[in-house]
Amino acid sequence: MPQPVHTKYATAELLEFPPQIALRVMLAGADTGGAIAVFEDVVQPSVGPGRHIHHGEDETFFVLEGRFDVEIDGVRHHAGPGDVAFVPRGSVHAFRNVGDAEGRLRYAFTPAGDVEAMFRAMFDAADGGVPSMDDMARIARAHGQEFVGPPLEP
Repeated sequence: MPQPVHTKYATAELLEFPPQIALRVMLAGADTGGAIAVFEDVVQPSVGPGRHIHHGEDETFFVLEGRFDVEIDGVRHHAGPGDVAFVPRGSVHAFRNVGDAEGRLRYAFTPAGDVEAMFRAMFDAADGGVPSMDDMARIARAHGQEFVGPPLEP
C-alpha cells in the first residue's frame, strides 16, 4: 500500500538534457507503490517530443506556464496555464511549446509504470546533450513506450 509522500520543489531530482529539457521528478513511482509518477518539465519554445504511445499508463498534462499544443489521437488542443489534458493509455499523442518563452508542464502517469526508468535511461544515453532519435526509440520500446511519428508541426 502506498505511503504518504511530500516532495519539495527545490529538492526534487532534476534530469537535464541541455539546452532543451529540464525534467524534475516530483513523485517517483517507487515512492507511491507504483500508483503514480509525477514529473515537471521546463520546455523551450518550439520544442516537444515526437508522437508516441504509452501502452501501460494514462498521462495527464497540467499546464503551469506558457502555451502548448497537445495532440491526442490526431485532435489538436490549445492549452494555457491552468488547463489540463488527459491522454488514455494507447493513444497517440505529443505536445509542443507554441509560445515565445519557455513553458512548464507537470504530468502524471497512472499507474507509474516504467516511464521514470525510461527517462533515466534516456538521460544516461544523452551524455550531456539530447539523445538521438534512434536511441530514444530503442529506449522507449524497452520500457513499453513507442515513438510513432514526428514532433508536432507549428
